Amino acid sequence: MLGPELETFRGNKIVMALVAILGLGAAALVYAAFTSLEKAIPDIAVKIFTLALLALMVFFFLSLRSLRVSLHNDGISYRSLISEKEMRWEAVERFYYEAIKRSINFIPVGTYYLYRLVDAEGKKIRVGNRIEHPAQLGQKLIELTYPALYRKIADWYNNGEDLDFGAIRVSRAGGIEVKKLFGYKGIPWDQVSSYAIQQGNFYIWRTGEKRTTGWGLHHVPNAFVLLGLLNSIYKPSA
Repeated sequence: MLGPELETFRGNKIVMALVAILGLGAAALVYAAFTSLEKAIPDIAVKIFTLALLALMVFFFLSLRSLRVSLHNDGISYRSLISEKEMRWEAVERFYYEAIKRSINFIPVGTYYLYRLVDAEGKKIRVGNRIEHPAQLGQKLIELTYPALYRKIADWYNNGEDLDFGAIRVSRAGGIEVKKLFGYKGIPWDQVSSYAIQQGNFYIWRTGEKRTTGWGLHHVPNAFVLLGLLNSIYKPSA
């Protein structure tokens, strides 16, 4: 059982409105299928399809209405129409952050958000655009998962364990490895010239490189902890 709620995020009202509009369209199809002005009765398959479509829209709407993501001092809880989960911050092993700007013909149409928290047993909590204020929620998740994850990962690093950040690996003895098309490319500690998170990607530059390829944060679990770890290695006074 988690402590008192700090903040609760509910279902995204914009998404609910879109589902409601689709539901009205499905209801119109049901009405047309069952009240056809033609003498011939519409095919039974058409009736079943329209009813199933309407039921699906109703389920989506009720699911969004019931959605709750609550942040606590000691963890996160997730409630929906069909499931209820909670996870303590100390139990989180991997935090995946994804925020990708979408565009159609170079015209921005919004940002796709997806956050995943995974514990040591593989239990997952996934939240994204179905939640209201997803960007604000993402920032809160970064702040609340960071302390426990950083302590855990810093201890592993100090004990000489190899660290797996998905597309990036870190070894106290060997340095950094970055995933390439075929395998991983190693960068010794004294050859790392710079690193940064920019526009949703994690970049690491090798000495002498003017350009490098970054990996999207959804390929780099615990990306913000990795950034903090590298800061502690290269900028200990910070």
